[in-house]
Amino acid sequence: MNLPSDLAHDFRQLRERITRKASSAWFLEKRREIESLAPYDPERGRERLDHLLATAAERAPYYRALRGRERLSLRDFPRTRKSDLREHFIDFVSRDVTGRMASGAFFLTQTSGSTGQPVTLLSTAETGGLLTHVVRERFSAFLGLPDSGTVLNVGLLFPDTPLFQPVMLPRPYVKCNLRGYDPDAPDIVADYEAVVGRFPVDQITGSSSRVITLARYCLERGIVLRPNGVVATYEHMPDSGRRLIEEAFGRPVTMLYTTAETGYAAFECGRQRMHFQDDFVLPEIEAAGDGAGEIVLTSLLSTPMPVIRYVTGDLAHRPVDCDCGLPGTVTAGLVGRARCSLVGRDGAAYSPYALLAALAAAGLPDYQVVQDEPGTLDLITVGPTAPAAACVDDLNTRLDTHFGARQGFRLRHRPDRDFQFTAGGKRNPVVQHLQLPDTPQRSAYLQS
Repeated sequence: MNLPSDLAHDFRQLRERITRKASSAWFLEKRREIESLAPYDPERGRERLDHLLATAAERAPYYRALRGRERLSLRDFPRTRKSDLREHFIDFVSRDVTGRMASGAFFLTQTSGSTGQPVTLLSTAETGGLLTHVVRERFSAFLGLPDSGTVLNVGLLFPDTPLFQPVMLPRPYVKCNLRGYDPDAPDIVADYEAVVGRFPVDQITGSSSRVITLARYCLERGIVLRPNGVVATYEHMPDSGRRLIEEAFGRPVTMLYTTAETGYAAFECGRQRMHFQDDFVLPEIEAAGDGAGEIVLTSLLSTPMPVIRYVTGDLAHRPVDCDCGLPGTVTAGLVGRARCSLVGRDGAAYSPYALLAALAAAGLPDYQVVQDEPGTLDLITVGPTAPAAACVDDLNTRLDTHFGARQGFRLRHRPDRDFQFTAGGKRNPVVQHLQLPDTPQRSAYLQS
């Protein structure tokens, strides 16, 4: 390891701290609990579902119309949308007849609000945290990650996130947090120069476009990283991005599907098919046209605030069979994300995935897509304006060819605008200010 001396000191201190804590009774107990739940268990999933539905009907005021029924099935419950969780927060919270919640350590979380409308959720360390740890343990085992190591994280970070951060569960790791690479931001350039390639990395994780950018950064500088696994999330991963990542890191990328409302829900097998973790998050993929379905999720550990039949706004191919050996409901892949849909000149909704993939493939260092009017997307960029403007011209030419004059959307380069952040300080790739049409997304308009 040849980190600068001050960073090397911080890194060693974290490793020593993690090593000490990994031998504590607290850690060993948590690890035993996670390991006991890591094997996929459909019977336990059915028990969790029965308990969740019974608790929701008897204790959550929102579902009071279902009280007293002898037998409850999932289909007895209405579909839940983001607006329902936001407007009826109190009525979703489970309480007894006196109005008291169950005993436990409760905490509030807030979704990122990628459409400008965040949602507050109630959970407990025993439920919300446990699901995340177990599913992470499952894909850690699938990727063959070591029991302890380092993670290079290029996700969507909150302000003031430390460069190095200890993560104990499900496995004790040091996480190195990097923002999206921007060659014109001296502090970001300095962070990349200080850490990328300076120490062995066991896992790389982050949003799809930023993992692609990291791969390009390493290839251009001859930096060799050989992680055991590469995990990407949030955005679509184009075929060109997969090829670039495998060339840079010697590993295929694994897509992880998660929502703030239901937690980690699915991850890809080696055949690029998405396997839902049905014993923790039960999926329904409902018909929405074009061979795709709308993903509706029930979080089976959400009894403090039942999240039942939550309409994610995401679209996926309908379930298929897969003989790879991983269990769970399987889909060939995600198609689109409705809550950050793009609105065309024709008033139709379009998935942002193809556009985000094209922007990532073009090598833009950092960007954000903002829509304030139908058919027009403001592309906010940093760095040199000429390459970004050329990218916009190229994409608009391709969009003209595909859509014609009266459909779809076009880009407008706005390097003069500032990035927009959520109330919690997170910057999302797509910010949608328009009311979305209640129609299926159209997804194919740019080739990878």
